[in-house]
Amino acid sequence: MIDAIQALILGIVQGLTEWLPISSSGHLALVQLAMNLQVPIFFDIVLHLGTLGAVIGVYRRELLSILKSVIPVHQKNSNNTEVDLKNIKWGRRYLLLIILGMVPTALMGVGFRSIFEESFYNMWSLGLGFIISGAMIFVTRFIGKGTNSVGKLDAILIGIGQGLSIFSSISRSGATISIGMFRHIERSELITYSFLLSIPAILGAGLYDLVFAGNIPQVEIYQIPLESYIIGILSAAAVGYVSIRFLISIINKGEFYLFSFYCFLIGSLILVSLI
Repeated sequence: MIDAIQALILGIVQGLTEWLPISSSGHLALVQLAMNLQVPIFFDIVLHLGTLGAVIGVYRRELLSILKSVIPVHQKNSNNTEVDLKNIKWGRRYLLLIILGMVPTALMGVGFRSIFEESFYNMWSLGLGFIISGAMIFVTRFIGKGTNSVGKLDAILIGIGQGLSIFSSISRSGATISIGMFRHIERSELITYSFLLSIPAILGAGLYDLVFAGNIPQVEIYQIPLESYIIGILSAAAVGYVSIRFLISIINKGEFYLFSFYCFLIGSLILVSLI
């Protein structure tokens, strides 16, 4: 049973931590442990759909360009033929890069799913994951502005970074953006690619959970009030949209590394509490 207040808290935590490099899975695990909740997979998927809506809202133009590159829309008497062709070329290039990035993510997600499930409520794993995220993010402090475009090798490496986030409390955005910075990719392009790559990952993970959640009693879905689902998805979407905009601003200011101190702090507190 998840009431409206608990749904609001979970939605806010999901929206805030899904995109900021501080690990949504790690924070959701901590919050659920603190509230003594075992959140059904379906409700977790609903929260992720909320944050998915946020990234779609921010990058709707880029997604439309990718869609048009697959299904070109020819407008009669168009005076922007050159612009249309440029957008189609951009969309096809990014579609290829997203597919390349999703290959290692999918392989790691399927191959190491059991490790994630075991680590989700393991406090040692949570603490260690936060420390690892903090280390990756902190190193970016010493990397200057990139000038490169995302290439095929970059897409694969960033996809591997995204795959690492299946381990509880390793941040997806922290890993993908850090790796992109190590590869000296231009910041705005890196941010765009990282967020676009998250869309099929979230959809794929949700579908996988639904298909392979046969051992979860379906009655759990109906035990949660409808208003809890609505509050959860709307709060996750609203807070997620704001957090994306905030993260973009922080990265452009060259202050991405600041998130590492938070990861170090919460990871250390978790580990110290276990001693």
